[in-house]
Amino acid sequence: MKFVRFAKGDDGAYGIVDGDTVKEISNSPIGQDYSETGDTHRLDDIKILAPNPKPGKMLCLALNYGSHLLGADAPTRPEPFYKNSNAIIGPGDPIRLQPDAGLVVCESELVAIFGKRASNVSEDEALDYIFGYTAGNDVSGREWQSGPNADKQWWRAKSADTYGPTGPFIVTDIDPQNVSIRGLVNGVEGQKCHSSEMIFSTAEAISFLSRYVTFEPGDMLWTGTSGTTPPINPGGDVTVEIDKIGVLHNPVELAQ
Repeated sequence: MKFVRFAKGDDGAYGIVDGDTVKEISNSPIGQDYSETGDTHRLDDIKILAPNPKPGKMLCLALNYGSHLLGADAPTRPEPFYKNSNAIIGPGDPIRLQPDAGLVVCESELVAIFGKRASNVSEDEALDYIFGYTAGNDVSGREWQSGPNADKQWWRAKSADTYGPTGPFIVTDIDPQNVSIRGLVNGVEGQKCHSSEMIFSTAEAISFLSRYVTFEPGDMLWTGTSGTTPPINPGGDVTVEIDKIGVLHNPVELAQ
């Protein structure tokens, strides 16, 4: 199934996408029962919002594609870092770059959203805890992340406001190791990979991480990015395309 969150009232509403129609539902479907309200909307007439705006936590996998190692040693276990929920924005929302950010890049990723509490789960059962998948752009301030003047931690390189675009949909019936992922800056392809290229599969990562961190419904796992990540600049735009999920597009602006 394909779910969308869209603008309605103060908090938005959720619906099931059926072709060009959105069938509104009573509440978020993530980890909860829901019912159809009977209201329908044309997909073209709604403003699509971030599908999961307030995750309790987000873990992101570093160096999970061989093409992204760029001379570094391949990790021997999943290597996650935290990204804060204040970074989350939705399709069409601007990524705002701070004047002192320096080099900022986009990172096109498949993102898994938990639907059930997961603690110390097996690899065979790991994907049963996932509600669905969406597209994400792990915007990264490289000069804050590495180099002579880098921060000791990645707190602003990865979690500055607007550095986490997600959307447009949550899709429940995806094999996370069988989708193509593209990233484009100003319409020019800068990243292209297949999720089968992950060093650690989504199931492997969930099983390992859940030994130490309990995942709750709504938590998100960003599964890593590929290749050489292209820079973004104010006045430009960024697009992430993932099979079966759709197109996540965001303009880039200078923060005030």
